[in-house]
Order: sequence, then structure tokens, then C-alpha cells
Amino acid sequence: MTAQNRKFPQDLLVFDAHCDTVHDLVDPSIDFRKRNQGHVDLEKIQKGGLKAQIFALYVNPVYAPHRSIKKALLLYHTLEKKIFSPGYGIKVTSTAEMDSAVRKNKLACWLSLEGGHIIENSVEILEFFSSLGIRSMTLTHMKNTDWADSSADSPRWDGLNALGKKIVARMQELHMIIDVSHASDKTVEDVLNVTTAPFMASHSNARALCDIPRNLPDDIIKEIADRNGYIGVNFFPVFLKKTIFDQVSTNVQKYEHQHQEMLQQKRNDPDFVSKAESELFEKYVKGSDNVDVNVVIDHIDHISDIGGIDCVGLGSDFDGINSTPTDLTDVSCYPVLTEGLALRGYSAKEIQKIMGLNLFHFLKQFDP
Repeated sequence: MTAQNRKFPQDLLVFDAHCDTVHDLVDPSIDFRKRNQGHVDLEKIQKGGLKAQIFALYVNPVYAPHRSIKKALLLYHTLEKKIFSPGYGIKVTSTAEMDSAVRKNKLACWLSLEGGHIIENSVEILEFFSSLGIRSMTLTHMKNTDWADSSADSPRWDGLNALGKKIVARMQELHMIIDVSHASDKTVEDVLNVTTAPFMASHSNARALCDIPRNLPDDIIKEIADRNGYIGVNFFPVFLKKTIFDQVSTNVQKYEHQHQEMLQQKRNDPDFVSKAESELFEKYVKGSDNVDVNVVIDHIDHISDIGGIDCVGLGSDFDGINSTPTDLTDVSCYPVLTEGLALRGYSAKEIQKIMGLNLFHFLKQFDP
């Protein structure tokens, strides 16, 4: 039976674990209803059938250690102003609220913090963000925090230090989801030792297929799965294929001197540094190879082989990546992924799990 002839339910739950769209929406000129550029907007959502999304409040680590909270609150306000208040989406904090939003034909919007530096080393600030309805937090981003090691930085704490262990323990008490995407392997091991709760890697791939520190080794995939956790596959070609990672790494070295010169005069201005890094990020991927949906499915295959079909799903990283697979260019393209999974031999039930049910059932464990 061809993918075109397969019968998929009209109410297929498409639910993605990570996007950085709010970072773009801060620009007053950008409208959530329709964007010429970008991966996520209302028009594309309707075309692709996206029903629910975890929106990350991403704050560049350059705002650490004492300028991150304000930035995160501005991002939260942007979501209120551009998505919630106009009625395009509804903020949800439980699967019951998500069900209600989906029944109303509204995008169900979960919120997360991307980067543990945002709480500025304060358990009380963590509790405050939890009270706002922020349901998850990545422990790190591309830099170590003052309490946890990142996969992209030289080890500082050998995982979590005492404060880090206190923070993840409090996250468990708050039923706030621990997200280990970007964290070092040793940090993940410490999370396993300090907590008993399920946790997730919202936007990470398989290291066996793309051997970079940012991706998950098989033993960690299995440990996440064994704890009823969740792994969202990232669509960034740099994290999908090692040759592309190597090409981009060469470009990083090529532009490093230019980048440092640009920062010379305003190194202490985080707004300037963050903008300069974003512009440089665009240059890194130029000239690198392309991948298509099949490479994404390769990672889904591998993660399901190691951890089982119930642990894997979507973690696109849309609007946080500056290149995409050629046929997965934005959220309107989710039917391409559904079709590709069918052609690969996944059953309709398995496709439902991958496209959103696995993430829904993972989050249901944290319902009040």
C-alpha cells in the first residue's frame, strides 16, 4: 500500500517539542499570522496540521549571569501579545488544557525555558517561572551554567555541582520537566542519579548516526526511554549528518577572527553580541550539503530501535535553525514526514505515536 493510499485520521495529533519562534516575534514587524520568512506561523500551521507546540523562551547565554530574567519575561510578554491575546493559540499547562484547546481548533501552546542560566542561579526564580506556567527547562545551552555542564563547552563541574543537583531536585518536586538537550553526558548521568522522574531531550538526535557531542549516545537514549522519557528528533542538518557538521565547523573557524573584531567595541553589550552571533550563524551553513526527510527518519529509526517506539517524536527546532532538510522547510511540510514514515514501513498507529501521541503521553505523567 502506498503512502498516498493509507488512511490517516483527520484529527492526527501533530505535536512538536521545540521551536524558537518567539525569539523572532519580538521584532515588531513580524506578524504571527503570516511570515515571508521563518518556519512557524498561523498559515503554515494550518497547512501542516500542527495541533500543539512547545515554545521555547530562548535567552542567549551572553545575558548571563544577571541579565537573563528580564529577557525571558519580554519573550513571555511577546507570546501573550502576539499569540494568546489575539486568540491564535492558548497557553496550556496540562494535557487536559491541551485537549480543550485542540477541541476549540486553537494551537495548544506549552512553554519552556531554554537555558538554565535564565533562572540566574536561584531556586526561587525557578519557582516563579513555574508559577507562570513554564512547564520545562533545558539545564544548559551552548555554554556551561554556574551549576551544569553543556555538551558544547569544556567541562567545568563534571556534570552537575551541588547547586545543580538542588535545582533538578526542585524541578522534580515542582513537576517541572527536566530537558537535557544541550547538556553534557555527565550532566545527564547526574540527572539520572539525583532524580526519579521521567525527563526529556526535546530536540536531540542519535550520536551513532551523527557523532557529535550535541547528540545522544545509545546508552543515554536507552536510559531516557527506560524512565518513560521522550526524545524529540531535531531537523537541523548540522545535527543530522556528520559531514555537514564538519563543513559548518570549518566555516566557524573561517569567520572567527571577523567575529572577534566585530565584538571588539561592544563586547559588554549583550544585545549587540546576540545579534552579531545570529548574523554569523547564518553564514556558517552556506555551501554545506543538503539532506532530505529520509535522514530525519534514519534518526527516528535508530532511536526507536534503541529505546522503543514509545520514546521518540518531533523536536524540530524550527526558527532556531538556519537550514532545514530540503523537503521539511517549515511546519507546513509535516505531511511529507508522515508520508515518509509510511513509505519506511511504519504503521498508522506508530506514525500517530511519532507525530505527537508519544509527547502527549510523556507530558501526561506531569499532570496535576
